[in-house]
Amino acid sequence: MLPSLRNGFPPFIASLLDELNLLIGPIHLVGSVVRNVLQGTPLSNDLNILTVRPLDQCLEALRENNHDAVGGGGEKSIFVPLKGWEKPKTIEISKFRHRPAQTATIEEDLLHRDITVNAMAYAWPNGPLIDPFGGQDDLINGRIRLVNGEETLRGDPLRAVRLYRFSLQLSAVPNPEDLKYCTHISLDQVPPERIRVELDRIFSFPLDTPQAHNLLFSLLDSDLGAAMLPEFKLLRQIPKPSALDGTTVWHHTIQTLKSISSSPREEDISLLDLRWTVVLAGLIFYAKNLRSLQKIEEGANYERAINQIVSCLNRYGFSRRRQKKILNILNNLGIDFPFSDRVLKRLLGDAVPIEGLISLVFHAKHAIQTTDPVCKAKNRLEYTRTLERCRSLRRSCVTLRCSDLAICGGDIRDIVRRRPGPWLGELQTWLLNWIGEDYTRNNAESLRKKIQEWIATQDRM
Repeated sequence: MLPSLRNGFPPFIASLLDELNLLIGPIHLVGSVVRNVLQGTPLSNDLNILTVRPLDQCLEALRENNHDAVGGGGEKSIFVPLKGWEKPKTIEISKFRHRPAQTATIEEDLLHRDITVNAMAYAWPNGPLIDPFGGQDDLINGRIRLVNGEETLRGDPLRAVRLYRFSLQLSAVPNPEDLKYCTHISLDQVPPERIRVELDRIFSFPLDTPQAHNLLFSLLDSDLGAAMLPEFKLLRQIPKPSALDGTTVWHHTIQTLKSISSSPREEDISLLDLRWTVVLAGLIFYAKNLRSLQKIEEGANYERAINQIVSCLNRYGFSRRRQKKILNILNNLGIDFPFSDRVLKRLLGDAVPIEGLISLVFHAKHAIQTTDPVCKAKNRLEYTRTLERCRSLRRSCVTLRCSDLAICGGDIRDIVRRRPGPWLGELQTWLLNWIGEDYTRNNAESLRKKIQEWIATQDRM
């Protein structure tokens, strides 16, 4: 029995689990929720529960007790959405998985999971903790292991990528023997959208430690990396011009990716999409280098690279919004660093995610780090000054008026609940200055949140 495990849940979730245990129990918590509580980290968006009862009976019992449950019928799970700001957002209720000739038990279900730290279950409310594969010890010692070696990958080849993802997420060391299995796995039958989801998660991590850099390089430079991103295989064969150490375009792309640990402006482009842009930019660099090697016409080769990128984005299921930001940067990669004010003004007028473009061009230029500390400091100062010039030009290029705000003065007074006075003009000026930094902020929802922030500041004063 682990008394602390129940104490790791918010009171609301613990009470809800007590109720579910009465309605559809006995229940077992399984997967990331057990790992989170053992580590003392915040719960994830999904809370997974296993039950022995038929799902149709569970669905009926939940709806009779006013839970907005969906699923059942031929589905494998029932989902209970939770209304609130805190995690988890959804409870997923499933039956035990088992092999055809085996009895449905909790241990049999855990055998079907990916890694040992996810293959633990807890019988609600008082235990025991069920850990047949030593997941708790692996969690304590910072190890990531497949539950059943190569057999685990046969159930779902994408688990090979998940081994790397959880190693990065938990700052843990993957089992070398399991890595050997993973690097040679075929992903031919895995839908591209699922691969993109895993890479989205990996590209969202800080990736700011030597261990993370080594793991990222190990993943992307392996046969598994080539299986994930087949469009980029040719980049491994083209040497980067001026590279004396035999660096290829692909190795240069990975070096650039590792050097970007944050987005200069999250509103401009997220860190996740900036990293995807870096990877896709490898095809642009490849087109340039291929032109120089084979004397191919630049325009035709560049257009071919952009078409290939668009095809790649569509294949991986990127939304139109994400595609637009990424392509806006890639279409301006011909600009050399540092940018002139005239170029910055043009980019601002074209609504290009300019800070993201500056970051990509700068880091691509300096990805192969120099050992000269004076040169490093000079390059970094040049980068910072270019970002500052961009922000200064953004503020000065367009003068906004109060009438340009996406929310009128009357609505502002309704939110603040004050009589008209000088405060209204001061607040509108404050909002205009904030919008001047990024015009995409000029929408009613963003302005309402910013006004609430202003109110909180006034209350403290």
